[in-house]
Amino acid sequence: MNCALLIEWTDVNSLGIPIIDDQHRGIVSVINSLAFFVHQNKGEYFLNTAFAMMDSYTKLHFSTEEELLRAAAYPNFSNHQRLHANLIRESFFKASEAIRLHDSGIYLDFLKSWWIAHINKQDRMYAEIVQGYIGTLGDCDLPAGGRTAAGLEGAQ
Repeated sequence: MNCALLIEWTDVNSLGIPIIDDQHRGIVSVINSLAFFVHQNKGEYFLNTAFAMMDSYTKLHFSTEEELLRAAAYPNFSNHQRLHANLIRESFFKASEAIRLHDSGIYLDFLKSWWIAHINKQDRMYAEIVQGYIGTLGDCDLPAGGRTAAGLEGAQ
């Protein structure tokens, strides 16, 4: 039985933003769980569960990230927000295609590419700005309010 991780979390993956790093580890956990079942030839049985988890978790994560970017006055906020909206749509289409074709590898390949391109490249572009912003806050003085990628209203 192959139990190797598809993505192994290391300090290199860290952005130095505790809540974002914690959420990224959660995303990696879902990707690795799906990869485990794909390698056991049981990915199709867990594809719906993995998609539901990724859909919910990424909406929560994108909301968190966007609140921090907005509060930190990240100059490329609108573009990053559009990337999130596109990723949510693409994730739905890739999962739907994988379900239709009975090929969970399609969704797993998408998730791996997303990890490499978005989290390890796009998110690094804001890390220094958000780290600077967080450095000016108290222990739990994170921003509240506003509309997010998930369409949720924050606390006022």
